[in-house]
Amino acid sequence: MLQALRDEFSRLTAIVSIAYQEQRSGEPEQRVSGAAVEDLRRSLETLAGEEPALARAIRRPVSIERLGRYTLGNLVIPSVAGALGDYARASTWLGEQLGISGAVITATVQPVRLEVEGTAGAPRARSSGRSPRGPSRLRFLGEHVKAPEAAIDAIRHAGSVLLAPGSLYRSVLATAAVPDLACALRSTRARVLWISNLDPGSRETARMSPIDHLRVLRLHRIRVDAVIYDPSASLAFEPAQLNRYGVEPVPRELCSSDDPARHDPERLRLALAELIDSQATSPAVS
Repeated sequence: MLQALRDEFSRLTAIVSIAYQEQRSGEPEQRVSGAAVEDLRRSLETLAGEEPALARAIRRPVSIERLGRYTLGNLVIPSVAGALGDYARASTWLGEQLGISGAVITATVQPVRLEVEGTAGAPRARSSGRSPRGPSRLRFLGEHVKAPEAAIDAIRHAGSVLLAPGSLYRSVLATAAVPDLACALRSTRARVLWISNLDPGSRETARMSPIDHLRVLRLHRIRVDAVIYDPSASLAFEPAQLNRYGVEPVPRELCSSDDPARHDPERLRLALAELIDSQATSPAVS
């Protein structure tokens, strides 16, 4: 999504989760620091100015004996965070070195662990391919579930706020449900636009209807003013259902011609340009 936005909006702030799930903690940077930094690295790369050497370097794969090949930037980011004291400072410093357009801010100052629970409150079993009954709830585990002040301020003073497409639990909620950020979303004067996925997605959401996705956001007290979706996608909303929840339906042609499960960057850019003042600060909450 940032690729679609970077050339359209001059004051763009991306707020990115570094939370991780224990079941997905096989990467070396997670073993060392407990952080999931892939999305953070990609966001920094995307907003980097004029392909600087550092941007090329951090995406290069490196071979580590007994661990295999990994992206250099995924190891550099935890190292910088260790040197500067936290991931919020690290993302700011790396953004300065990369000459990024806008800002990339972590959703939490330090990494936290995610746990998806069923409605009864028990951790969701992952050995079964079946979805739990009713919506699941995301929990943050750790002592540092605190958002950087810069992320809170960006949402409060934004012209528009975008909830980016991605895994409902591991991406959207991992960012927007951070208590400080959820509170900022509820209080901001900006319009909160949710860019819907185009297909049901991962195991957690495979059997959920489109309106179930919105119900999960509501369960976590995430404010949504409008939903941008593609009526031709496999995950397409019924306008009447959105209206019943007080959410504005914004149907647009978004699917890529090469892969209907992916957003076409140019179509997404044009759709957002219609909805957002290009001079506004527009945090992308991903």
